[in-house]
Amino acid sequence: MTNIQMIALDMDNTLLLPNKTLSEKSTHVLKKLHQNGKKIVLTTGRPFPNVKNFIAQLDLNQPNDHVILFNGGLIKNIRTDQNILDKHFVVKDVIDVFNVIANLNLPVDIVSQESVFSIKDFGQSHYVDLVGQLIPYFQSTLSQLPQTITFNKFVVCANESELDYLEKVLQHTPLLTQNLSFVRSRRMLLEFIPKGVNKGTALSKLLAHFSLTPENLMAFGDEENDFAMLKLAKVSVAMANAIPSIKQVANHTTKSNQQDGVAVFLETYFD
Repeated sequence: MTNIQMIALDMDNTLLLPNKTLSEKSTHVLKKLHQNGKKIVLTTGRPFPNVKNFIAQLDLNQPNDHVILFNGGLIKNIRTDQNILDKHFVVKDVIDVFNVIANLNLPVDIVSQESVFSIKDFGQSHYVDLVGQLIPYFQSTLSQLPQTITFNKFVVCANESELDYLEKVLQHTPLLTQNLSFVRSRRMLLEFIPKGVNKGTALSKLLAHFSLTPENLMAFGDEENDFAMLKLAKVSVAMANAIPSIKQVANHTTKSNQQDGVAVFLETYFD
């Protein structure tokens, strides 16, 4: 048996049920592992307000409990609210990319640690339907944005073929993307993060913080933005509903999120 000390969990379409809730079974299994000393780390693209209630549900309130947000852009100590990593943008860093996206008639939402700004000049997006009511959501023109605003990611929420096309355009203009990366977190959501940010680099930093190594890490995921952490982890688990490249990189597969695949795998592994 490997010496797994840390369990990193993607949330949407991995840990959470399709209705975006945490099942009783998952809650029970994770709380038990946490009580037994395992570090349970929610590792997500979401901002903190959209993770807070799950943290409470799992009782992740010990002095050494951390959460990884914005696809690895932010590592927060839950108890102290201190960040051990915070990679972010300011508007002038990304204005050229904004213009390319606007020329394709696609919407942009920028996501700061406490709020979301939908950029009115670029049209209405459906991102508000994904983030829901848990985080304040504002509509603002580009020129009205607070001058001092920093944000850990911005997103384009559109249909799959539109995002495929946008990715192609960006791949052919490398100068535009020299200070950022982009990754799918679902088929209809393309997320833009500072260069070098991913769930794998964040987990490497958190492991080092605890004098642990990837040998001590187990990770679960389903989408492109989980690739780096699954590649890093000694025990990597793809959901049955994962995209093909994630099933290829993982060394295990479990049932779908709808069937509580995370809890099923954990129960068997730590039996």
